[in-house]
Amino acid sequence: MKNTSSGRACKRLWRQALAACLLACAGVVWGSDSKGVSEYQVKAVFLYRFTQFVEWPAEDGAAGDRPFVIGIAGEDPFGPVLDDTVRDEKVQESRPIVIKRLHDDETLPKCDLLFIAQSEKDRLKHLLGKVRGQAVLTVADTGAAAEQGVMINLLVVQGSVKMEINQEALAAAGMKVSAKLLTLAKIVKTKAD
Repeated sequence: MKNTSSGRACKRLWRQALAACLLACAGVVWGSDSKGVSEYQVKAVFLYRFTQFVEWPAEDGAAGDRPFVIGIAGEDPFGPVLDDTVRDEKVQESRPIVIKRLHDDETLPKCDLLFIAQSEKDRLKHLLGKVRGQAVLTVADTGAAAEQGVMINLLVVQGSVKMEINQEALAAAGMKVSAKLLTLAKIVKTKAD
């Protein structure tokens, strides 16, 4: 049986993030009234919700029941929060979600969603090069990451999580994002070097 206090906290967090994604995905706020919800609890829910608001290219049925892999490159800022957020959740009703902390660049293309931690900001271009042209949703939370080619960047602005979306990067990987997210995000283009 689940810890009821923990279960209630997760459900409360889930409701807050669900409402935020559906109604105002670009303006999730936490603070004194959010009962201890941290920045990375909110960002963990965003990562999960992206699995429902982003369309990956068809794999001719190859995905099947294969796990949906969320990879974290660099120092993991989530701790157990991301694991707790996606526990028992599925993508496309049949694909269990697996979290992998990545220490090897060779495993990057095996992810469906790659979160690039702030600790990797100096290696951002290198990591993006490893997944270029593949159906890997790249997400970061570092200033100017979307302008460097990250598909979705989550930034904290005045106590709210704001999204930047790079449609060029998504299109290059054959991916599409829901119009609901596009209308709530700042659209950013890749800057030439």
